[in-house]
Amino acid sequence: MASTTCGWCGRLTHMTLVGEVFEIPESYQLGPERGDLYAAAFRCDSETCARLSIGQARLHFAGYPGMQELKTRMQQVHLTWTPQSVSRPAFPDVPDQIASAASEAHACLSIQAYRGAVALARAVVEATAKDHGIVRGSLASKINELGERNLIREFTRQLAHEIREGGNEIAHGDLADEPMPPEDAEAIIGLMDEILQEVYQAPAKMLRLKKSREEREQRNAAQAAEA
Repeated sequence: MASTTCGWCGRLTHMTLVGEVFEIPESYQLGPERGDLYAAAFRCDSETCARLSIGQARLHFAGYPGMQELKTRMQQVHLTWTPQSVSRPAFPDVPDQIASAASEAHACLSIQAYRGAVALARAVVEATAKDHGIVRGSLASKINELGERNLIREFTRQLAHEIREGGNEIAHGDLADEPMPPEDAEAIIGLMDEILQEVYQAPAKMLRLKKSREEREQRNAAQAAEA
């Protein structure tokens, strides 16, 4: 459909078709699938953007379609967009280098670079262990030591091992095997987020709440003393 998260402004918006729809010659198409690929320019309807993106779709017709039919179909089907919307969430309570890698993992996932996303998630888990002084041994042993030090719960330790296993498929060069399914990559990135939440973000939130409570108590005590 002609609504998407704009790759320029990052807003979920309607995209207005402008100009004509063109069939892309097979010689210019990438990937194993060929033929029936159409593209058109769309304008972002956000008042702060209004920039152009290219929407593409494979359309099949019984005969040769007219331009109006092409325009109608292009506004009804699922489109792939250029530029693509890239998700880069922030992790403000996580050390900069680890947060940057985690954000990049999300960016890879959002553009369907699934192997890159999983490899980065694996790197984030290992960097988290090293950030806590666990630098020796395999990644499996590092994860186990995180659990032994009570830095992560048993359930989270198991999540970390799932990320490790997924990353091993990429790190060990098993590229000829079955490709990484999108839903598996999405799950692995979700597991990475859970680990960062438990190790960094939840403790930081707790400390902020504790500090806020203590400051309130101090102010209340001071006011009581003045009364």
